Amino acid sequence: MPKPNKSSVRESRPIKNEHEREEFGPGKEGLVICPVCKAVYYKKSWHHGTVHFEGRENTPVKFELCPADQMIKNKQYEGKIIVRNVPKELEAEMISLIKNAGDQAYERDAMHRLISIDKVAGELVALTTENELAASIAKKIGDAHNKAKVKIAYKAEPSDVCLAVVEF
Repeated sequence: MPKPNKSSVRESRPIKNEHEREEFGPGKEGLVICPVCKAVYYKKSWHHGTVHFEGRENTPVKFELCPADQMIKNKQYEGKIIVRNVPKELEAEMISLIKNAGDQAYERDAMHRLISIDKVAGELVALTTENELAASIAKKIGDAHNKAKVKIAYKAEPSDVCLAVVEF
């Protein structure tokens, strides 16, 4: 049996759609600094601070909002956590747990942010910039409290919003 030639192998690979290729578009030239959070874009991703830029004196620099701050400005979110029927004695702990998980995620990745935590009609509602972060926070609450039931749902394409409901 003859071997397939390289061109036929390349043609048989599935072609990714635009959204799968690059979530935020093509890479930007030089350095981009977010004026709000001071995150820096280089090598096709956003990073904390400017520590890694020694020796790049001639690199062009632009200032524009990072994707996370742009989402916050546009009142958009990718993750929503709703904590229902929280016992009064656990409310402060829940808020602290959500904030700590958000802080840890931000330390790992400059684009993973906890946008807000609000108390709405007796429920705690937290919004995040990443759907994985919302799911992770809900799972942490479930792990910390065995009585809590966690349900995680993702909206259908093209949306990538995650709704995580934790019920006591």
